[in-house]
Amino acid sequence: MTRLSRRAFHQLGLGAALVSTASGRAFAQAPELVIGAANPMSGVFAFAGVEGFEGGRDHFEFVNKNGGVAGRRIRYVNEDSGYRVDNAVAIFTRITSQHQTPVFFGDSTGFQKAINPELNRRGTTVMAGASFASEIDNPQAFPNQWIPGPNYSDQMRVLLRYIASQKKGASVVFVHSDTEFGRDPIAAGEAEAKRLELNLVEKIVTQPGSVDVSGDVLKIRRRNPDYVIFHGYVLQPIPEFMAQARQAGMTSKFMGTFYSTDTVLMNRAGAAADGYMGVSAYNFDPAATGTQIDAIRAANAGKTRTHAYYQGWTNAMLAVEVLKRTLAANEELNAVNMMKHARSIKNYDTGGVVGVPITMTGNSFPHGRVYQYSAADKMLKPASDWITISASS
Repeated sequence: MTRLSRRAFHQLGLGAALVSTASGRAFAQAPELVIGAANPMSGVFAFAGVEGFEGGRDHFEFVNKNGGVAGRRIRYVNEDSGYRVDNAVAIFTRITSQHQTPVFFGDSTGFQKAINPELNRRGTTVMAGASFASEIDNPQAFPNQWIPGPNYSDQMRVLLRYIASQKKGASVVFVHSDTEFGRDPIAAGEAEAKRLELNLVEKIVTQPGSVDVSGDVLKIRRRNPDYVIFHGYVLQPIPEFMAQARQAGMTSKFMGTFYSTDTVLMNRAGAAADGYMGVSAYNFDPAATGTQIDAIRAANAGKTRTHAYYQGWTNAMLAVEVLKRTLAANEELNAVNMMKHARSIKNYDTGGVVGVPITMTGNSFPHGRVYQYSAADKMLKPASDWITISASS
């Protein structure tokens, strides 16, 4: 057996195995790689938290069945945050104190912002999660986090570029919730609409969730725009907007960003959601092929999965790739080394999960596609090709 120095042991994360051997127990295999997570498994966002958790879980099971990462199994340790920042912080502290945790998945923008100073202070763990917040897409302020797709501003840019490709000078209305989430991409959307010479004719701000929208529908009706873009909602009140607009005889096309564009949610809305268009980072083309998309189908025969599932799968896939690259370079699993290898992801083949090779730009992967919901077929269908938002555009 080749003799390894103590430093080499720790670079490979084999400290635990060394202790086991010294105590006389057999060294049967390399130690597990622990990935921690705080997902909302209960509460109002449980529908996304459960799907996100199961997406990550299924990917790690797929990896373990195929030999793990450099021969090491992934152990996925998840706890229910209930979508509360204080709970998520407590879970992060507990899991990382009990295990060496190179990667942790958060449940929200609020948690990922709150834990960021501690994440940077420790320098031991990198983070991804459910957030697409534009603020987190900043390597200087958030050096140890990534976003598994385009940030909200880039999602808005994808929609506006699709509109510009369909009708020169089209008129557009923005409708967003009066929340940090809802306000996130509005300034960037205004600038992009101006650059594309689109006509932004109205901005409407509402409370999130189920609210009386009749007055706002009248505002939209008076403007009679070609497109209405929603942001800052999970689903409600978008179907109510669409239903009232259709009853009023409007022909505007309705669109939205990631969290308001989902087959499962659209199916709940039924006929009112027919024709709705939205942006996603992931591949819902039934003709898509590839190792990863085939594995998703094999794990979910007969099921319809949400965007959150694909988000969880993608975060897990990226985490595994980062771990592989760091271990292959014989480097310690610390935040500096892992983020160096995360930022080396360029033209990466996701095995069909994303329809184009992806490249990390800033902290995100700015590739998206516009889909249109068919109520008759109960599915999202591609309406555009893949659109990449480059840093210079």
